[in-house]
Amino acid sequence: MIPAEKALPRLYMVSDGQEHFGRKQYLPELVRRITSHIPVIVQLREKHLTAKALYELSLKINGHIHDKRSLLIINERFDIALATGADGVHIPESGCPLDRVIVGFQGLVTGKSTHSLQAALSAEASGADYLIFGPIFETPEKIPYGPPMGLNKLAEVCANTSIPVYAIGGISPEKTRQCIENGAYGVAAMSIFHASDSLNNTLERFQKALGQ
Repeated sequence: MIPAEKALPRLYMVSDGQEHFGRKQYLPELVRRITSHIPVIVQLREKHLTAKALYELSLKINGHIHDKRSLLIINERFDIALATGADGVHIPESGCPLDRVIVGFQGLVTGKSTHSLQAALSAEASGADYLIFGPIFETPEKIPYGPPMGLNKLAEVCANTSIPVYAIGGISPEKTRQCIENGAYGVAAMSIFHASDSLNNTLERFQKALGQ
């Protein structure tokens, strides 16, 4: 559930799942840099970490969030979200039933990944606070799963749901405006935050595209 005093940021960063490869403090420092510049949702998606390591990393990231309008969301592990004081939990489309999570863990912001209008409608009916929909544009990580959804399907999902929708897949600052014009509340991305050699410039371009 979204606290009344805390609107969802419109920029959404998904961690790249590489924190377990010896990059100590990489992700907390990246989060500090981003949230020093713009409010953002950070989804901690580090599936290869042990529960203990994920717990410790979540605590570190919470301590590095500069802008308190930002949110920390844990992928799937609602137990760790509660234990570390994270803001919420994100469930994959094939994950556990969202309505069960909401009943058992009230107070957490809950999001759901979706890849079709039917899945989006189901997630909203189950009580999701926001949706991630995509991939919208072609992206190397998603090529094995088929062609991108495209802007028309994004527009269809946004027109038929009443909760915030984040477009994901091949997102860049330049493509962000197209997503917003087709109804998206915000945009979500992974590699552009982790691979950028000029993070501040990237964030400034996102700010401009999102009208912030």
